[in-house]
Amino acid sequence: MGESNREPGTRASRRAFLKALGGAAGLAALPAGGQGLPASPAKGDDYDVIVIGGGFAGVTAARELSHAGLRTLLLEARARLGGRTFTAKLGDAHFDLGGMWVHWTQPYVWAEVMRYALPLVETPGAIPERMFWWNGSEVKQAGVREALSLVGAALCDTGDTPELPLRTLEGLVLTQDLMARFHAPAAKAFPRPFDPFFSDAWKAFDGLSVKDRLDQMDLSADHRGLLEGVLGPACCGPFAEAGYVEMLRWWALPGANFQRYSDSVARFKLRDGTVSLLEAILADGRADVLLGTPVARVEQGDGAVRVVSEQGRSFRARAVLTALPMNVLANIAFTPALDPAKVAASKERHSGAGVKLYALVRGEVPNFAAFAPESEPLSLIFTGETGKEGGVLIAFGTSPKKIDTHSVAAVQAEVSKFVPGLEVTETVAYDWHLDPYSLGTWCILRPEQMTKYLAKLREPEGLVHFAGGDISLGWRGFIDGAIESGIRVAHEVVARLAGRGSEAGVPAHAALAPAPALTAGDTAMRQCVLCHPTDASGLHGVGPSLFGVAGREKANAPGYSYSEALRARGGAWTPQELDAFIADPLKHVPGTKMPFAGLKDATERAQVIEMLSKLR
Repeated sequence: MGESNREPGTRASRRAFLKALGGAAGLAALPAGGQGLPASPAKGDDYDVIVIGGGFAGVTAARELSHAGLRTLLLEARARLGGRTFTAKLGDAHFDLGGMWVHWTQPYVWAEVMRYALPLVETPGAIPERMFWWNGSEVKQAGVREALSLVGAALCDTGDTPELPLRTLEGLVLTQDLMARFHAPAAKAFPRPFDPFFSDAWKAFDGLSVKDRLDQMDLSADHRGLLEGVLGPACCGPFAEAGYVEMLRWWALPGANFQRYSDSVARFKLRDGTVSLLEAILADGRADVLLGTPVARVEQGDGAVRVVSEQGRSFRARAVLTALPMNVLANIAFTPALDPAKVAASKERHSGAGVKLYALVRGEVPNFAAFAPESEPLSLIFTGETGKEGGVLIAFGTSPKKIDTHSVAAVQAEVSKFVPGLEVTETVAYDWHLDPYSLGTWCILRPEQMTKYLAKLREPEGLVHFAGGDISLGWRGFIDGAIESGIRVAHEVVARLAGRGSEAGVPAHAALAPAPALTAGDTAMRQCVLCHPTDASGLHGVGPSLFGVAGREKANAPGYSYSEALRARGGAWTPQELDAFIADPLKHVPGTKMPFAGLKDATERAQVIEMLSKLR
């Protein structure tokens, strides 16, 4: 942030990065749930599930698991939650240095925004009043002759006449045409964008890079410069390393239209930063959280998993859910060793390793968007906040080797190409490529990585399950994809611990809890075993194991997180207590976590109690 003596293109060491992260003058991470967290879990180190990684996938998974009644521990290496989202504060302003934008075409994150009633604001530059691009030697704008033939088609497509200057409209129409041509096979490749494995059509394009596709189009220098400027922020890495199939997926998800594409990826943001959603999800769950706890080893054996931190602390659980970036997965030692495909993918890394920065500027800030080809330090500069006397610009580039994002002079040179009157006074950025717990930005798979690795990266291994925005099906690399993955995998774990692995798409032989030891004719008991295991293993499901419950003291089965209400009631599970509780759990023990209306038939209750007495 601010001036730097480093030359553009130099790379600080990770040691220097971590030191600078804690000491950047005036810049601080907003809490992200870090306030009030215990230094250690309060109830011992044995859990139902341990979640490794505190980004949106991990935090969402922890909420879902705790809602299912599973005692859950969330471990995060950094001193904050959020993963590759990071809301930082500078004075009275805040800046989202990683993931940022949301949209109703992104169903999972949009559902969360609506659930918690979080306010949104718009980014002006997503619908610019002025539009430029740099062709390597001069600034260009769309001309009337090259765009008029496309204006009619664009207006018919949307049904509306945008309230924008004609030259800007021409530029947007030209961009729509270029993007549509670039992504022409998108509908064929992804007929169901949120279910990419529905069809194998995308495999025909998985060997191509973004550069390969651009070369096929044989564009003029002007048009290629504009198109590269639009694609640069999406690729967030070298075009020769970014998979073309990833861009096809991005285009297909919002409906293959540039206006919807732009709205989906760069227009609507949370007014109070991504941290506001993160903290809402965290507060809604009941998981224990440990920050500053990087994991060194994950060891499976004897029907459980042991997780050992770099500090040497050991935790034990019935299952583990890892929600780590693909690029860092290989840095943890797993026993047994992970599938070689997972390790290879992590060591190859995805190609996302570009830059995002904010430039605080002095002067009258117009609402504009400026694009530049991949060869330039920044692919896109656009307006984040307008103002008569100053504002904020947002910029993206494909490589940290091309620009020092912390250098005011370097950023000023790029801004001056398009709006010479603006003075850059400060920059705010985060070096994601140097962060040892991300080793890159959002996930853009390389050519052939989707074919070779994506399905394997998603498969559970023994008692260890895998989630994360890098391996989601829909908006991979977005907050939406992280939430999608966190919810899906958490539900797989819940089903597995309840002995319902095959119902959740998990192989039945992999379920932790064996099938209930009951006969087919136990009709009344069948409602119980949906949530409660009954075998002699003592393993719990959504609810506690019922093995040996008759006559046992209430709320004392080892390893299960009971409600405070049931703990406070005390006493043994006598036949009378069981009958009253089964008849109406919420009435008999107000505050119980058991979401069941009760068995109203006295004969059925008697049958259940008789069965429970035999479970010994």
